[in-house]
Amino acid sequence: MNKKVEEEQRGVVSWILIVSVFIPVIGELFGLLVWYAAEKWGTNDMMEDYDEYVTYKPMMLEQLRYEAEASHEILPFSEAFTDQGNRHRKDMIMRLINSDITDKGRYLELGLSNADSETVHYAATTMNLLTDKHEKEVQLSKRGHEPSNPATLEPLLFAYERYLKSGLLQGASLSRLQNEYRTLMEGEIDAGLDQPWLLQRLGESYLFHGYPQKGIATLEALIERYPSQSEGYLCLLRYYYQEKDWHHIRSVLSSMKERVPEENIPKNQRFVVQHMGGGREQ
Repeated sequence: MNKKVEEEQRGVVSWILIVSVFIPVIGELFGLLVWYAAEKWGTNDMMEDYDEYVTYKPMMLEQLRYEAEASHEILPFSEAFTDQGNRHRKDMIMRLINSDITDKGRYLELGLSNADSETVHYAATTMNLLTDKHEKEVQLSKRGHEPSNPATLEPLLFAYERYLKSGLLQGASLSRLQNEYRTLMEGEIDAGLDQPWLLQRLGESYLFHGYPQKGIATLEALIERYPSQSEGYLCLLRYYYQEKDWHHIRSVLSSMKERVPEENIPKNQRFVVQHMGGGREQ
């Protein structure tokens, strides 16, 4: 060959020559095919593709697993309330009283609209029982709460949150409880109680219930105060994703990658940081 062979092609040429020596004619023909493939697709590209293949790290699907488990748990309730021929509707309705699923009110509303009068009666009775149960739980937690005491505040907030997520309240009743929940947290913060979970809860309540700017400011304050904790970042990511605000998503992910150790991120949410931001360096 008269022309100088480029560095990246030398391996291909050497291989063709060796094969041609040991397998005349067939080796030459096969070598020409290899040469053509190398020219068309490039050996470097093929090696890079292979390297990506063997080092590919599949996305962690813990979050999907948890969501699938939750969906599997509530599926029988949906079927029971929508299937007119289901003989176990009343039993399923009664199971709601002691179940841990959220948004129970939505399923009971299905029961209230059922054509079977007995099912409607069971659904209405269960809704009243659950409402009374949540009201008593909040009142009992209020009586046990000592101002500025995290040990008594957190159970009270949990009681509010269970009631708010129950799906039993609508309209003015729901707004009243949300305002009561926020006012409680605002008062504790104003009194000097400094807890990351308190700022997180207040920020989320602002964000998703009509006060986004207050929510962003509260969560940014949480991040500045506790920069190595993941909660504030994750709350902002959920909000910005809901708003399709890709610019702020990139900004939050970048800051989180720099400041939050991976072990401080909940296992079922690590894939958000690892893959939305293009992956973490190992």
